[in-house]
Amino acid sequence: MIKKFTQFIFAMLFSATVLAGEPITIVVPTPPGGAIDMTARSLSKALMNKGHDNVVVYHPGANGDIALNIAVEKRDNVIFVASSANFVFSNVLLNRENTYATKTQLIGPSVTNPMVFITPETGEIKTFRELIETAKKKETVCGVSNSHGEIELKQINSTYGTKFVPVPYKGTGQMIPDIVGGHTPCGYDQIAAYTGLEGKVKFLASSKVIRSDIPAMSTVLPKYQFETWYATAIPNNSNLLKNTELINIVKTWNQDAELTKPLTEKSFIVVKADADLNARAIKETEYYRDQLKK
Repeated sequence: MIKKFTQFIFAMLFSATVLAGEPITIVVPTPPGGAIDMTARSLSKALMNKGHDNVVVYHPGANGDIALNIAVEKRDNVIFVASSANFVFSNVLLNRENTYATKTQLIGPSVTNPMVFITPETGEIKTFRELIETAKKKETVCGVSNSHGEIELKQINSTYGTKFVPVPYKGTGQMIPDIVGGHTPCGYDQIAAYTGLEGKVKFLASSKVIRSDIPAMSTVLPKYQFETWYATAIPNNSNLLKNTELINIVKTWNQDAELTKPLTEKSFIVVKADADLNARAIKETEYYRDQLKK
């Protein structure tokens, strides 16, 4: 009996030691190279600089649900990084409660990535006002890289009487060749992926003013409001939620100019952490759900 008890205690201590020394797993719901990956890698470097070993892994598919379920099931020593496309719009699209806000503690946002209306450089549309006026008169095809772009165009149609026809692509990477080649006359997407394509695409307007030569969408659509944000999510009851040093890093790493330089060079905007992102995610889910009912 004593021998079994001793073995049990040893096993418990061993497992606790392994857990304490286990690298943090940063789970990304998209393939490598995208905007979420860039955010995750900046966070990874911040954690590494403070002595927190970590590894970034990728589990794309199902609007982020595959990665979320893996993170929640693992629970301890795991951080999930995603965008509002996952945290908000997947729930709107599937007409469900915000599973991210109920299964995890959202922390952030750390960065935002403005949305942009783009056309081929050789396209007929020259200004954002011209695009909107054209879309009010006739059906206007516009590519979107994921579900939140489709929902946003439907919201604009509902609010302003435009006739945008969203054409869904499986990611920005698939849409870029059609925009550059002129096969898709209009695109609505996050600006980061297009910053190196000037001369091939034309930026008509962005959701936030990032350059003086790109007007804000609100100059033509005054009721327009949207912001793509990126945040980390730590599963409920995770051991990491008790680690105040780590939580502080997750909340403040975006203040390091050197770490965020790769992001800002791609037109990301670094912002301060939101005090209660769970409440914000639920509120935004309901807002866009209501917009689609109008």
